[in-house]
Amino acid sequence: MLLVGGVGYELRLPARTAERLGPLGGPVELFVHTAVKEDAIDLYGFATLGERALFRLLLEVPKVGPSMALLLLSALAPAELAQAVQRGDVARLTQVKGIGKKTAEALLFHLKDRGLEIGAVAQAPISAASGPSPAPATDELVAALLALGYRPAQAEGAARRAREALPEGDLSLLVREALKALRVT
Repeated sequence: MLLVGGVGYELRLPARTAERLGPLGGPVELFVHTAVKEDAIDLYGFATLGERALFRLLLEVPKVGPSMALLLLSALAPAELAQAVQRGDVARLTQVKGIGKKTAEALLFHLKDRGLEIGAVAQAPISAASGPSPAPATDELVAALLALGYRPAQAEGAARRAREALPEGDLSLLVREALKALRVT
């Protein structure tokens, strides 16, 4: 249960995110994916924008739902998942409890064209979910642009231009500046 302004929210988290949470009752920063269904609104929390972007990529694979995506992100670090996809490593994916050979092959088939994107997202720094991120906002900026669907080269170029225009800007200002740069090009 996460309390925000006195309102409690139930979030599902990958085990890796849950392990990085600080002490009970302390401040937490999570990036949330909201899934709206006919009968429910489900919230999924992630320590980084990169993890959330990977979760969303996994949801695009047929027959991969939120539970399986959380399972993968709990068992494999983003870099491990990216490496398995880029190498076509069925054996590595089947080591995850609940992922069989057919599912692993389906994951690899549907994600093979997105290998570079997954790799770029996985390279995004892991911020501590319990406090301020030690990573520069520009790295989170690249992850945010990737999550919005831009290609890695586009995201990195726009982040570089935004950083040049606003060297001291916070993440929200940098995102706006990067989106302006993307519209110009």
